[in-house]
Amino acid sequence: MLAILIARVSTDDQRDALPGQTYRLKAYASRNHYPYKLFQILESAYKGNRTDFKNVLEEIVGYKETVAVVFDKIDRYTRDSSSDEVRQLQNLYRAGKIELHFPSDNLIIHQNSPATDIMRLGLGIVVAQYYSDAIRDNVKRKIEQKLRDGEWIGRAPIGYKNTLKADGKKWVEIDPYRAEMVRDTYKQYATGNTSLRELAKKWKESYGIQVGSSKIDQTLKNPFYYGEMLVKGRLFPHKYDTIISQELFNQVESVRAGYKVTKHRWGGLPYAYRGLIACAECGCRITFEKKKGLYVYGHCTQSKYKHQAKYINEDLLTDEIAKVFHSIQIPENAYEEISSALRASQEDKRRTRNDTIRQLDTEIEKYQRRIERIYEDYLDELIPESLYKKKFEEYRKSQKALRYKRENVELVEDDYYATVSYLLNLARKAPELFRKANPEQKRSMINLVLSNLQLDGDQLRYKTKEPFKTMVLCNKNSTWLRQLGSNQRPNR
Repeated sequence: MLAILIARVSTDDQRDALPGQTYRLKAYASRNHYPYKLFQILESAYKGNRTDFKNVLEEIVGYKETVAVVFDKIDRYTRDSSSDEVRQLQNLYRAGKIELHFPSDNLIIHQNSPATDIMRLGLGIVVAQYYSDAIRDNVKRKIEQKLRDGEWIGRAPIGYKNTLKADGKKWVEIDPYRAEMVRDTYKQYATGNTSLRELAKKWKESYGIQVGSSKIDQTLKNPFYYGEMLVKGRLFPHKYDTIISQELFNQVESVRAGYKVTKHRWGGLPYAYRGLIACAECGCRITFEKKKGLYVYGHCTQSKYKHQAKYINEDLLTDEIAKVFHSIQIPENAYEEISSALRASQEDKRRTRNDTIRQLDTEIEKYQRRIERIYEDYLDELIPESLYKKKFEEYRKSQKALRYKRENVELVEDDYYATVSYLLNLARKAPELFRKANPEQKRSMINLVLSNLQLDGDQLRYKTKEPFKTMVLCNKNSTWLRQLGSNQRPNR
């Protein structure tokens, strides 16, 4: 009788058990004078990865004479009694096509086996299933505990890298180059002036990374970057360095929630004002096209109804919009004095902020000690699991709120001053920046400064956003810095 020897393990950790199984299986075949074929299989029943096992079964089915299928123990035969492979083997031995041999369990199952042996096999399967389930539960609990401890369990998201610490412990640290790319992606998208496709293009051109829009979308949805891990719908705070603030993440979420894709015939064409201007008559968008291959003209699409739509040269629109950027330009002395007042105010608030951060750190550490204490009490069976889970969620929730508040104190204020400084610099050099900008940059500047652009005949109508509206007013009235006294500090 030909013996099919199957040495089988389910995980890499069990790989070392293969030589022992192989030795015992060969010894069994030798004692019984069986010619044999040996198969060594490393597969996981729970990951659905049983290709090798299925291939062996296909070979067994192909034999015309009865063969002995030999496993070292019943738990090597299966740890999943509902599997198709087990049912197939059962059908084969009941039909007399195979015998099942388990040398270490001293058990042989064939077509005419007594009920006691069949029962032994059934009990062995149940025990093996229980053992497998217990391992799975232990792994699950270990993973959940790692998550509760703030440790990531998989491949680090882009912007981070998986590393090993000096003590051999797995760690996730920031990849500086890609982290800057991720941070810039969030900031760009938060402005509401760019699309996923444009960001994907920038990744390729500026960072040499070619991805599709879906990868950008996935990156913008990942809370890992501000400090939380999303696993099966649950959020766990992690212990690694963050790339962005939660405030910035929330801004991106707001933009995403309000973003609607509208298809246009001119989509993708290099026209600076495409999609930005509506017709004052009917509300349709102003489309742009070249005439005689040289001049670009804008006109209403008249999609709703026909009316006396005028064509306007793109250069005339550029002249009108350039006037706006001239009107928001602030004098150099005003820029210097406002910047100085801003720095003084920032320094004063930074001292207050640092005191607040120290207080929040103390509170966060207090809840961390409580979490560790209730976990020890749970392990020592001093409190039931229900109370542990309740208090754990309560403390984590409080800790999360404190961390969020800390981020607001530490980062949002800096973001505010960074934003103000950016706007001041923009206003300081607005005409020059607009004149040198490419079409996409022009669009971004227009979206930042203006809203509700409409073409009324050949006249461009618009509203100026704050703080640029105030800058225009100050320029008209020559009132720069008049509201500031000799002690130029912001009002509290």
